[in-house]
Amino acid sequence: MIKHNLPMAEYRQMPGLSKHELDNFAVAPAYYLHRKAQEWKPSRSMEIGTLIHSLVLEGRCDYAVGPEVDRRTKAGKEEWQLFCENHINKVIVTKEEATVIDGCLQAVSPLMEHCVFDDDDIECSMFWERDGVACKGRPDMIAMINGQTCLVDLKTTNDIRNFDSSFYRFRYDVQAAWYQYGYNAATGNLRDEPPGFWFLVVDTEAPHLTQFMRAGSEILEQANAKIEEELAHFRRCETAQEWPGLPEFKLILPKY
Repeated sequence: MIKHNLPMAEYRQMPGLSKHELDNFAVAPAYYLHRKAQEWKPSRSMEIGTLIHSLVLEGRCDYAVGPEVDRRTKAGKEEWQLFCENHINKVIVTKEEATVIDGCLQAVSPLMEHCVFDDDDIECSMFWERDGVACKGRPDMIAMINGQTCLVDLKTTNDIRNFDSSFYRFRYDVQAAWYQYGYNAATGNLRDEPPGFWFLVVDTEAPHLTQFMRAGSEILEQANAKIEEELAHFRRCETAQEWPGLPEFKLILPKY
């Protein structure tokens, strides 16, 4: 099932294991259970990333540029507080942060021209079942790219040269495989070839280099095997209602 125009708050409340929750479970079942009970609070870099998303994908300007004042002084604090009260539904950013947001928008715009999509294709909510586990996902965009149905996820990074290492650190391989399977399952087309999955990566540092990137087929095969293993473990924990922590001992192996 795919739901269009579902508010994020409602999506978060709907049943289903998200990729983010699967990441937490991969750390340790006990960590997943703990994080699930916590209120989600984005970091400042995540907030800026969300503002870039809303501007690039939906043309929404969800921020206001605050005045340049010294908030260590009484007058500065009062001016800043008044500005915040007058922009109650906006994220208040500094002039430097606004420059970053605008720079990313300008850099991404030419690549967005490759994407053919409707407004309803932005942040659709997908729900499906895999290996007996209810799952969900919310891709940034479903678009036609070069005549192929593709899922697109906009990623911001503070150094695009290191995105390959971030790719594995944040389990973006799992994200691509998770959403590809989810799209086919949600549309009832599991026997079909999965849609393409592209990361649209933009550097928050000038000159804001940007690029479409995707995972190779071998990486996706390994990611799907990892997902199946983790979902099997998740089912066992859920059935037994036992959520263990980390093993007592760990051997660190070389990555090369």
